[in-house]
Amino acid sequence: MPDIKILAAVLTTSLVANTAVAQDEELLSRMSVKQRLERIERIIGSDVLIEQSRQLEALKEEVAMLREALEEKEYELDLISQRQRSLYTDMDRRINNLEGGATRTVIAAPVPPPNTTAAQPPTGTTMTTETGIQDQDGAQLYSAAFELLKEGQYKKSITAFEGFLKKYPDSKYADNAQYWLGEANYVSREYKTALDAFQTLIAKYPDSTKIPGARLKIGYTYYELKNWSASKDALQQVSKLYPDTSVAAKATDRLNRIKREGH
Repeated sequence: MPDIKILAAVLTTSLVANTAVAQDEELLSRMSVKQRLERIERIIGSDVLIEQSRQLEALKEEVAMLREALEEKEYELDLISQRQRSLYTDMDRRINNLEGGATRTVIAAPVPPPNTTAAQPPTGTTMTTETGIQDQDGAQLYSAAFELLKEGQYKKSITAFEGFLKKYPDSKYADNAQYWLGEANYVSREYKTALDAFQTLIAKYPDSTKIPGARLKIGYTYYELKNWSASKDALQQVSKLYPDTSVAAKATDRLNRIKREGH
């Protein structure tokens, strides 16, 4: 009789276990992917997954930053190509006019008197060695800093952008340089410096096309600084100011993440 009771107990325990497993399988089959991930997160431990998720997000943001940098460079190259085509067209027109009998007056450049030096370019400009054209906007210095950023040499690019902004504060590239200065500091985890750079962009260059991205990154930066309230305020402002845009979608994603994490 004891053997029968033991067997019955074992069978009952097995039946209960099988029923529990079946219930778990049924429950899992009804769950969405998001619910399954949340369940796994509770089982394994939220801290580990949150840190891994944060690292993955940081990598995604770095890739997005490099993609944005590449797109900007392609845009600049396209503008250069357009200028070159315009120059070639104008040159071809002038040549055709000359071949057609058009005349032109040639004015000789004045020869400086002895013991004098040629005029120097104004302070704050550089002279290219190949064309002799004055570079008042510091395009070469900006491009050099930009290349360092694309190559992932963030510390060097920070120094280069800071030097550019100091030398060419009124350059047409100044707002872009200010934005990339913030990006370089952000991916270097210098969050307080990045925050200052993005806020400076908004205050100093209110018409810059980089402002939507800067506002988004301010929200991201406050998140990294664990200032959840400021992060949510900044991200909600992005969604309100730039609806139906990529920055608004990214802001919404981050807001949902903050909510999932319980901040």
